[in-house]
Amino acid sequence: MGNILGILSTGVSGLFASQAQIDVAGNNITNVNTEGYSRQRVSLVTSNSQLTSYGVFGRGVTVENVVQVYDAVLASTIRTETSDLAYYTTMQDTLTNIEIYFNELEDGSGLGEAMSEYFDAWSDLANTATDESDEALIKKQTVIEKASVLAEKIRASYSALEDMQSQSNDNIKDYVSEINSISQNISYLNGQIALIEATGSMANDLRDQREMLLNDLSELANITVTERSSGQVAVYVGGNALVDEGNAFTLTAAQTSGSDTDVSIYWGSKTTGPQGVDITSAFSSGKIGGELEVRDNLAQTYKDQLNDLASTLITATNELHALGQGSDRLTQITSSTGVKNASYPLNEPAGALPTAVNAGVLRISVYDSEGNVVENLDIEIDPSKDSLNSIISKISYADGNPNGGLVQASLSQSNTLKITSESGYTFSFAEDTSGILVASGTYGFFSGQDASNIDVSTLIKENISYLATSQSGAVGDNTNAAAIADLKGTKVFEQNVTIDEFYSLFIGTIATDKATADTYATTKENLVDEYSLKLESIKGVSLDEEMAEIIRFQRAYEASARFINVIDEMIDKIVNGLGTGGR
Repeated sequence: MGNILGILSTGVSGLFASQAQIDVAGNNITNVNTEGYSRQRVSLVTSNSQLTSYGVFGRGVTVENVVQVYDAVLASTIRTETSDLAYYTTMQDTLTNIEIYFNELEDGSGLGEAMSEYFDAWSDLANTATDESDEALIKKQTVIEKASVLAEKIRASYSALEDMQSQSNDNIKDYVSEINSISQNISYLNGQIALIEATGSMANDLRDQREMLLNDLSELANITVTERSSGQVAVYVGGNALVDEGNAFTLTAAQTSGSDTDVSIYWGSKTTGPQGVDITSAFSSGKIGGELEVRDNLAQTYKDQLNDLASTLITATNELHALGQGSDRLTQITSSTGVKNASYPLNEPAGALPTAVNAGVLRISVYDSEGNVVENLDIEIDPSKDSLNSIISKISYADGNPNGGLVQASLSQSNTLKITSESGYTFSFAEDTSGILVASGTYGFFSGQDASNIDVSTLIKENISYLATSQSGAVGDNTNAAAIADLKGTKVFEQNVTIDEFYSLFIGTIATDKATADTYATTKENLVDEYSLKLESIKGVSLDEEMAEIIRFQRAYEASARFINVIDEMIDKIVNGLGTGGR
């Protein structure tokens, strides 16, 4: 059996253990409302036993450490789901804003309404004689006004999408700065934790602080976390280290090579490139992943579709308008689009126009002062051979008199095409199988090439008499206005759909993307909430539980104290109660 002093130390160890447990329970209670706090408990182990001739006797309990109650696997799962939630929430917020710009719920507020009113104005004009009556002039002016509103809404919608992309770039810069700051703080905490835990203690409070920073980081990016044996962590994004123990690696958000607007994210030494290694593609979730998805896919896809809508509307309308006639025929016209170099063939980059020119014929009809056709001039165009300069020569030589014939062509400012008729003559375009008129923006109703610059032609705005409502030029002929009005229901897109159908598909795509983002965001939010509640039930402080534990620890303390009292009485008996011999 053990000696009596050994028995006394057993009781004392019980006192110390109960005291430590009460201390930790009290700390849990005081931190019940501390954000990120993980409840702690005292880790107890049996003290080294004492070997005697009678056998092995236990010698109490030892306080091994104060540890967190925590589930690292569940915490990692929450970080992953949080990153996904931030990704879909970012998309959800942007799609909500996009819906505002294509709002078709309020009368007159949407692009679709403006498009409908535009075609209605053409249809109304088609039902009016093409003369100079007040009614005809008012309806012509209405067409221009509705077209201007439509063009402005298309440009505004396109600009709004560009602004969203620009905002995404700004947000990415801010988030990269946040990541750098958080990474520095994590690396600092890593060092402090390693110093404390090297002594055998647990740096629980510092671990809680680090865990909160990791949670903040998971909202920004798809991180993976690995804990070293020293208690320090390494944090990665797509295999690229943000933090490795005491080292933090700085990220840089800098302009993407070949882009005037976008930014990319770079990692590492500048010796590997101008800013480092491009790791933009490593960000697949989190707020940064969401912003990249918005910038590179969602907004860009909508811009491409809006460009497709605008360019098709421009081309289809201008093809008809260029071959029509207004109440005044042309005496002079200059194309709105030029080429880089007028000496290069039209099928080469330096000589090309925004849209392709085909091998075909351009027919120019020339009229005398009485409105009679005096000559039809056919200009054959081959884009593989002809440059803008050669086309100018062909037009000028078409009537056999290059030095002042019925129609002369010249190179105007910005390498554009200018056509002028002889005094006393007018002209119109009767046929164009080459597409040169649309490609160069000659006598089109719309100017521009896409959603960024679509507008009503300056020529039409400044002189309403050039609005080509007629195909023949005869009084009362409104067939061209009717043909343009009919474009609304004509299948002019490659997808074999009408303008109305294309726009409906476009709006439907936005609505579907928004619904998908809403569904995923709700699902991820529910998962994060569920996992967070589960983790909180493990690590969170329960006042009822802590109070019950305090009572249990108190009873254990009292029992140990009573045990020590018994040993004290035994010692007293030995010292003072076994007789007086030897005194």
